[in-house]
Amino acid sequence: MNTLLAIRDLHVRYPLKTGLSALAGNRPSFVDVVHGVSLDINRGETVAIVGESGSGKTTLAMAVCGLAPVFRGEVRFDGRQLERERNNRLNPDRKRVALMFQDPVGSLSPRMTVRKILAEPFRIHRTGSSSPEQEARRLLSLVGLSEDFGDRYPHQLSGGQARRVGVARALALEPDLLIADEPTAGLDVSIQGEVLNLMSRLQQQMGLGIMIITHNLNVVRHIADRMAIMYLGRFVEQGDAQKIFSRPRHPYTEALLSANPSTDPDAGSGRIELSGEVPSLLRRPAGCEFNTRCPRAGDRCRVSFPGLAGDFGDQAYHCHFPLD
Repeated sequence: MNTLLAIRDLHVRYPLKTGLSALAGNRPSFVDVVHGVSLDINRGETVAIVGESGSGKTTLAMAVCGLAPVFRGEVRFDGRQLERERNNRLNPDRKRVALMFQDPVGSLSPRMTVRKILAEPFRIHRTGSSSPEQEARRLLSLVGLSEDFGDRYPHQLSGGQARRVGVARALALEPDLLIADEPTAGLDVSIQGEVLNLMSRLQQQMGLGIMIITHNLNVVRHIADRMAIMYLGRFVEQGDAQKIFSRPRHPYTEALLSANPSTDPDAGSGRIELSGEVPSLLRRPAGCEFNTRCPRAGDRCRVSFPGLAGDFGDQAYHCHFPLD
């Protein structure tokens, strides 16, 4: 496989406010949002990042794009490390990594027409084989929108149309990696299918590697080659998507998959309800962070974090007592 993105032991840490109130509560001076994550994405491959809200999925995406601080670890793109240069300008390889934001309308400037939004990347980077306006028309055609959409403002677009504009803007500079944060959120099922089919078609045309962040496990099942399950900033399990769906090894993965909505009226009988709440990032449990909610947790789980078991390229997990 031709590895496009390689993430190794990535940590994203944010400082916390200090002062008498912090000292009185004996609070830590920082919070680790992403905590030792490693992941590979190959060319032409779709990798899904799933997990509960607040698990660190979007922060991971921001770190890959240079929008969140990397405390430790490295992000390599096409064999070269992505980092800021000394003059604070981004590495030229950053143009090859594109991000689709979670809010399709809110991520578009309300003061700019669609044509100006799509032409802006070409003006900033002074690139393109033709004028920025011509490039904007080409991008509209690429995502299945007619030329007259170029004169509209974001508030005049439906959710599905705004999402298509977001796809067009992300692909303007012909990136090699597309990071899509909740690309189907808030869309009707039929529109979700249209957006996913569009992304799949463009992936085949351009050879894109795709990282998709989503809560929609039905989307993951149908489009992802591999998936990674995130809990409190760590990957607890990752590997081939179909193998994980059919035979999860980590108890958290099993519970997450069991909660996936289904049209089957008897599906609720197999749902696993976890006790307790997700711990605070400010007070990570000792050992395995999932031990406070895990039905299989033992004394060992409360003392030491489990090492990586299984095959990293096929199905790997962090668990002292994995599912059979």
